[in-house]
Amino acid sequence: MKKLLILLFTALALFASPYTGFMKLKKGDWAKYIIYTDEGTFSMTTKFLGTTEYKGLKVNIVEIESNGMVTQYWSAVGNDRAIQKLITKTPQGIMCMSEEMIGMMNADKNAGYHTTTPKEYNPNKPHIKFATYTLPNGKKIKVAIFKNKKSEVWVSSQVPFGIVLAKENGKTVMKLEDFGSGAKPTIPLKEARSCTPMALPFPTM
Repeated sequence: MKKLLILLFTALALFASPYTGFMKLKKGDWAKYIIYTDEGTFSMTTKFLGTTEYKGLKVNIVEIESNGMVTQYWSAVGNDRAIQKLITKTPQGIMCMSEEMIGMMNADKNAGYHTTTPKEYNPNKPHIKFATYTLPNGKKIKVAIFKNKKSEVWVSSQVPFGIVLAKENGKTVMKLEDFGSGAKPTIPLKEARSCTPMALPFPTM
């Protein structure tokens, strides 16, 4: 009976899906990407800095470094709705916007990252294709491929924030370069929390 159970579990492991949804993030997890745009190519590093309480809500803190700019996002746990956006590396020091200001600027109220599995990348969707993606350092990871008429996205349960490769109309717009753990904030969290939102340059309607 014991041998039969071992064989059964081995068979289940072999046929188990290599993709089970986005990984549960731990403080310090990071992913580095290469972004391709019409204006050129640049790198972007996304870091998960943990969770905290803010305005009575539990929020995730995610920091994105790109093109010499560091942006720290405080977003709602569970749906990544923007709560507060903070920007540093300016001559004036740390600048921040409240959620009200983000809304007035018609900015997307959802952050540009995923801390949980979005419905479009649900591992229970039918006809998911699987492949292997090789990083520049030679490390291989298992990916699931989601396609529609205009886009193709490769995602992985092994990578922080899930995204590995993104294409639009057959053209690569984003690809994973490396990932790991142990990331530290560039914007000190105490300063980010105490930052006073900058005054609007125009009157509210």
